[in-house]
Amino acid sequence: MLEGLIVVVLVLGALALWWLLRRGASPQQPAAAARRSAAPPRQAAQAPATAPPAPVRSDEALAEDGRLARHEALAAERRQALLEALRQMPRPPRALHQLVSPEFVARASSSELAELVMTEPVVAARVMAAVNSPLYGLRTAVTSVGQAITFLGLNTVRNLCLQHLLREAMPAPDPALRQEFDILWRSSAIAGEMSLVLAKRLQLRDAAGMSTKLVLHFLGRFAAVTLLHTQADATAQPIGLQARALAEQQRLGVSAGEIGSLLLQDWGLPVPMEAATREIARIAFVVPTDPERAPAQATRMALAALCASLAERIARGQLTTLQDYAPEQDPHEDLQALRPHLPAPVLAAVGDALREPEMARLLA
Repeated sequence: MLEGLIVVVLVLGALALWWLLRRGASPQQPAAAARRSAAPPRQAAQAPATAPPAPVRSDEALAEDGRLARHEALAAERRQALLEALRQMPRPPRALHQLVSPEFVARASSSELAELVMTEPVVAARVMAAVNSPLYGLRTAVTSVGQAITFLGLNTVRNLCLQHLLREAMPAPDPALRQEFDILWRSSAIAGEMSLVLAKRLQLRDAAGMSTKLVLHFLGRFAAVTLLHTQADATAQPIGLQARALAEQQRLGVSAGEIGSLLLQDWGLPVPMEAATREIARIAFVVPTDPERAPAQATRMALAALCASLAERIARGQLTTLQDYAPEQDPHEDLQALRPHLPAPVLAAVGDALREPEMARLLA
């Protein structure tokens, strides 16, 4: 009996001890649970940190990097806003589409061109006035578009028509822009003629097509100048091909070459014409791997860009003579960018052609 009583006492003591231990530990359990829940899981704490996503580069950042953005890369809202601004400009006459179509450029006869010009009386009158101006030095007055083609050639008259059709579509919106527009019109006229002379000397195929694309290339310049003028902080643009394109991109989102491409797309002009207008602008930013083996297309675009640069320098009075001009020695920044695309034989032929008496009238 004594042994049974001892067993009961031991059992009761064990129960009492268990109850006391449980009661003393219970207040601490919530705190411990809270600490466990607050602590990060061991696996998450040991996982390697992932790199943050690369920031999306803005159009302005592209300009800082010295690269040109394409208008297709603009944010949808910004591209649409730019397109809406361009649509405030008058649309060109229908004749422009036919005049720049690759088929017409390649195969149109003198009579077909004359017939097309006569559908636009204002343009026809301006072409006749230009043909009879001192610039061309004709001894006999020209009284018809057909005669103009006979005296000046089909390609020259086509370029005159193209320039005046574009002039109808791009009137100076503000008197303050008239002087700049006049400079650009003279530049496009000189560049178109210069490209025809160089293409003939270098025996390039499709001289008419290249000249037409070069004249269209200036359309982006007109549009960019107009858009920049609407900005309250409008300032004079740099003259160099690269510096100006980057400045335009910094302020408008894209350069004039891209603006011209977007405008021509919206007008529904042929893709080959639209694409070339911006490639002329972009060639100054391309670094060739082997200048002596430059692709023929790159050489053509570089020649077009060279004509655009020289023509504008002539129109602005910065280049007053070509008599001793040597493109291989010209320190101008545009030549620094374009020379790598022009193999030495091409560059030498360009210099010879520019020094010929035929080019002197471009400086008249």
